[in-house]
Amino acid sequence: MDDRRAILARLDRLGELVFGREPAVVDELWSDLGFILYGSEAGESAHTREELAHLFEGLYALPFRIRWRWDDPAVTISRDIAWFISEGQIELTYPDRMVSQPYRLAAIFQKVGGQWKWRLYSGSEPAAPPAGYPAITSAAR
Repeated sequence: MDDRRAILARLDRLGELVFGREPAVVDELWSDLGFILYGSEAGESAHTREELAHLFEGLYALPFRIRWRWDDPAVTISRDIAWFISEGQIELTYPDRMVSQPYRLAAIFQKVGGQWKWRLYSGSEPAAPPAGYPAITSAAR
């Protein structure tokens, strides 16, 4: 498997673990190299293994399961560092319905011993600009 596919496989595995409410998500994300998570909600951050476990216990107690769908994932690799960025959707699956809303992820990985390790997860939910603030878009889109 090439490095890009290995990074995308890490994203897929994260999604499977979170949707399945698996405690093993902490082992998937945490590394002795260090790892930081910033989620899209206020207060969603973890800098230690214990904080990460606590954060996922809280997420798993919510009345929905979480899954992400990435629109056009970009993976850039430079030697032993890779970064992932993509816009997509976060899907909140309740017992009787599914709600989907825009989501963005920026992540950093480091290759150690032939394996890509998570170093940073930074998720966000794009918001509409405040009243009176002009919408700004890139010329390329």
